Amino acid sequence: MTSRIPISNNFMFGRVLCREDICRGFLERVLGTEVGSIAYLNREQVLQPTVASRGVRLDVYAETALGVIDVEMQANPHADLGRRLRYYQASIDSGLLDQGSSWRDLRDSYIIFACDFDWLGAGFPVYTFDRLCRENSALSAQTGSTWVVLNACAGAIAPNEGLRNLLEYIRKGAVAPDDELISAMDAAVSAANEDREWVGSVMTVGDLLDDARADAIAEGLAEGRAEGRVEGVARMAALAAKLAEDGRAEDAL
Repeated sequence: MTSRIPISNNFMFGRVLCREDICRGFLERVLGTEVGSIAYLNREQVLQPTVASRGVRLDVYAETALGVIDVEMQANPHADLGRRLRYYQASIDSGLLDQGSSWRDLRDSYIIFACDFDWLGAGFPVYTFDRLCRENSALSAQTGSTWVVLNACAGAIAPNEGLRNLLEYIRKGAVAPDDELISAMDAAVSAANEDREWVGSVMTVGDLLDDARADAIAEGLAEGRAEGRVEGVARMAALAAKLAEDGRAEDAL
């Protein structure tokens, strides 16, 4: 019997978070503020600033009254998150201004990485980054951009019950009693696991990625080339999973 795919799988995460009610609840719980209306919500959003540049594939991308928001599930502790955050920010910003627009028109943005590991090893359940002045941390560059990295390993010490329940669910799949958001997320995960065609595609994706990593290691590829190969496989696999979900498995083949 095929094992249950958890919310910490990035394909599952993207599928579940693209339900508007769940996405809004997740964002409000993480950001601690009302998000308001969601005008646009998409998973597997592909951004490529220039033809020759490396593109990025966003797990969940939303345009809200609060600003544009990218949410990523990160299960790889070796993903060089700092530079990834930097590149994702640049890729998102490059598409937010039309030619001739004022800098004031650049919308606020948030990038959220949900990690099932402690990226910086300091034990905080949430790491929030703004551009602060090194000489006086009370001064901010006021860029309108915020990075939030969740550490699901530290869910037990999260500052409030809602965030604690969310992190515990990401890490352990634990459903807190009477938590409507977590119950809705878990119901969506269960429903997705009932879609056996989609589950089969996701499982195949995992096998392909494992094979790509093993091949890259065996060939002694440099880290950047190895990651590029794996990401190329991931992008093709993501398309296959999306086609399967849309009832187009034959097209995927």
